[in-house]
Amino acid sequence: MPKKKQSRSTEMMMPPLTDLDLAVRAFSYKPERKPLGYFYDRQQADLTSDWEIIFDTETTTDNSQKLRIGICQVRKSGKLQGEFLFVADDLPASDLAVAIAYCDEHNLELITVEEFRHEIILKIGYHANGTIIGHNLPYDIARIATDSSEARLSMRGGFRFEVSPDIYQPNIRVKQLNPSASLIDFAAPAKQFTGRGMRKRGVKVPVNRGCFIDTKTISSALLTGRFSLKRLCKRLGVATQKHETEEHGGPLSFDYIDYARADVQATWECYSTLKALYASYGLDTPLNKILSEASIGKALLKRMGIKPYLHRGWDGIAPDIMGALMATFFGGRAEVRNRRVIKEVFHCDFKSMYPTNNALLGLHEFLIADSIEHYDATEDVRSILRDIELEDLQKPETWKRLCAIVKLKPRGDVLPARAQYDPDKDTLTIGLNHIHSDHSLWYTLPDVIASKLLTGQTPIIEEAIGFRAGRPQKGLRAINLLGREDFHFDPTRSDMFVELINMRDGAKAAKDAIEKQLKILANSACYGIFAEVIRDDHPKPKPISYVGLDGEPQSFETKAVEEPGKFFNPLLATLITGSSRLMLACAECVAIREELDWAFCDTDSIALARTDGMSRTDFHDRAKRVVDWFAALNPYNAAGSILQPEKVNYHPKHKGLVEPLYCWAISAKRYSLFNLSAEKTPIIRKASAHGLGHLMSPYDETNPAKGVPDPSVSLSEIGVQRWQYDYWYFTISAALNGTPNQVRLDFHPALKLPAIQRYTASSPALLHWMKTFNEGKSYADQAKPFGFMAIPMRRKRVHSALEVAVVDPSKRGRPTKSPQSKIYPVAPFDRDPQEILKSVFCRESGEPITSDRLETYAEALATYHLSSEMKFDNGERFDRGRTERRHVRVRSVGLIGKEANKVGDFGEDRAVEVCTISFDCKQNS
Repeated sequence: MPKKKQSRSTEMMMPPLTDLDLAVRAFSYKPERKPLGYFYDRQQADLTSDWEIIFDTETTTDNSQKLRIGICQVRKSGKLQGEFLFVADDLPASDLAVAIAYCDEHNLELITVEEFRHEIILKIGYHANGTIIGHNLPYDIARIATDSSEARLSMRGGFRFEVSPDIYQPNIRVKQLNPSASLIDFAAPAKQFTGRGMRKRGVKVPVNRGCFIDTKTISSALLTGRFSLKRLCKRLGVATQKHETEEHGGPLSFDYIDYARADVQATWECYSTLKALYASYGLDTPLNKILSEASIGKALLKRMGIKPYLHRGWDGIAPDIMGALMATFFGGRAEVRNRRVIKEVFHCDFKSMYPTNNALLGLHEFLIADSIEHYDATEDVRSILRDIELEDLQKPETWKRLCAIVKLKPRGDVLPARAQYDPDKDTLTIGLNHIHSDHSLWYTLPDVIASKLLTGQTPIIEEAIGFRAGRPQKGLRAINLLGREDFHFDPTRSDMFVELINMRDGAKAAKDAIEKQLKILANSACYGIFAEVIRDDHPKPKPISYVGLDGEPQSFETKAVEEPGKFFNPLLATLITGSSRLMLACAECVAIREELDWAFCDTDSIALARTDGMSRTDFHDRAKRVVDWFAALNPYNAAGSILQPEKVNYHPKHKGLVEPLYCWAISAKRYSLFNLSAEKTPIIRKASAHGLGHLMSPYDETNPAKGVPDPSVSLSEIGVQRWQYDYWYFTISAALNGTPNQVRLDFHPALKLPAIQRYTASSPALLHWMKTFNEGKSYADQAKPFGFMAIPMRRKRVHSALEVAVVDPSKRGRPTKSPQSKIYPVAPFDRDPQEILKSVFCRESGEPITSDRLETYAEALATYHLSSEMKFDNGERFDRGRTERRHVRVRSVGLIGKEANKVGDFGEDRAVEVCTISFDCKQNS
């Protein structure tokens, strides 16, 4: 728990110090095993034939969500060979009669689900090497299977689905990577496919893993975002749009089968369109291997012959340098400066922040280099730090000198620090604070320069390591991006990051639709692939090596084994994020020089704030000067500043007309931007769903709260659902009325209902929550993998007022906790919340849970408007006004692995403790 201490000798000179334990990233690896980057050009045999299977299932609406019917198309080279309607074994006789009549009338072949599995999935999909296509395939695979179990080896953490009792036939394995992507393949059957003679010669027949393509996954990669089938059809403009129906769960009808057939046809048309779109990229990676934008980035680099940093394995890699680099790695900067006060703002963001920083730092040279050299840069860096001023950072040549990392014992320097700032939350957050440390810490040179800008104090460094790019790799290839000669790119002659944005700007100016594809290419290859660390959760602890601040490799046993991704490059990853924080520091300093304030910043954006006594005209003039300051850093052909005003600053119907914009910020990620009507009521332009998105909508757009005006722009542009929009309206209204601690929570009857989260049973650990429900049931009647679960929120505190969130600011600290024992509610999913509440039980004990032990929406929202920002002073629940950077005294420094604070990934309630590896050591360098 953080303690505030103050030395007697310095109490008149230094603000109170907060003692904290810091956490820095470690570099973990398995030295006896080659890294993934070593196998970057490994080719798997492409066994795919020209057969294609497209299928979709329709399920019951009860708790089991089990199969009723399915529709399947079988195509060869795109030409329809047959259409099938397959039915569940227990389909009621009346529904079966409708299915038979429909097939007779529409020339479909009626088959059982068992025949579908054996004659189509196995014979065509597996033995004939067909491509199996669907939208949200994991859900449908779970419905046609006869059983499921936990997968092993490379698919550990995923499911293994039985599609045949014959051990010589393969099962299907599915492992979710994220809500949009899953690894799907055939498991190796028990049959030995490699003959004895081949085995003697050391030749092995490759395992047939099949080819599965989920249009949900490839649309996310190629179009950015998550797409339901309905939204995808609309986005692509395919001939067959997804139909609507109210017949789910009702008796089977011809109309319902028409609906199911349309889904499959629409899926095929979407797949065909996306396949053609991907083909236009001219990349070599098969479409079924494209799982995200990052996959596209890797495929692009591979197409140009660019090898990963670790392509030689561990040869030439210095573990101590890798440890130091990882210790400097932090995410984007996100802060609120003016909290819970209304500020007039001008919201700006940096143009393509990560590609821009790549270009300014000259990181393309490192990307294509055959090796990266490091050298002692201590004196050079001391000279840079001594002489550098804000104006020097307007010169592009300055940024080329910043490819270095620095070791120092901070003495009040403003630097990022990862710690548990809030003792009541088991989470590590990153705050930019005044750090005081007797421990030596590593930071990027851009971070240390940012400290000098923000404090006026030159950091005293112990050591600096500089980096130089070696000679260009051999075998680099020029390509025509997207197959177009006007998008010719040669990695040996041009900077990839600059050219991708130049091409995109040109396409955008010409209103060429290819602009969106160029945007995806730029985003996919500029950052994430260099920071990728892959985690594998073993059933038993495994030995790994790790390196931290002291540069000494250590051994450690853990079930959570991490290894660098294929294009992992910690130098690029940390310099990109470090320079982004420096860019925001420049914006902050220029704003201060212009006598402006700021409301919040987040990674690549900042909301400049008007100060008291300043006219609106003067405010906009000064904000424009802040924007213009960055014009000199523009590396692109299109003129203008890299800091650009956001659309939200302007009138929604009159382009170019600046409209007074106001901000109400609760914390770094929780804010709303709004205009004011003539009646001084809020007109919301942009709002955050952070901290609200986990809740199911208590009501929809057709039943909004009374007294709330309709949105002036679309809800998608604002960024929230209708109920969240209504909540923000009342939150801002309370602030405008001078009662920011009192937010109405009786604005809709649905807020009296228990708050429910919807989870997908995407891993065996999550599905285990339903063990009480599933006990004694057949697989068909169980809650199945990739189905929904309802997670009502347990009542954690005693709330005295539910109609209006009135909280007494004189009573500091948290609301009183309920004396009841801890419960873990879960329930089978149902579209009707009242049905969910009838079957809630504790996932640990299996005991039923009554509604009076569950938290309502009103209770869940009761303190949202008071969310603390504990990484800064003046950031507690009832505090208002400017937050100030803390003075943090480092008590100890620990090493952690990849940060993955997603509740439920491993079926645990305390996510940060489970999802982030803490290496068994304290660093005392």
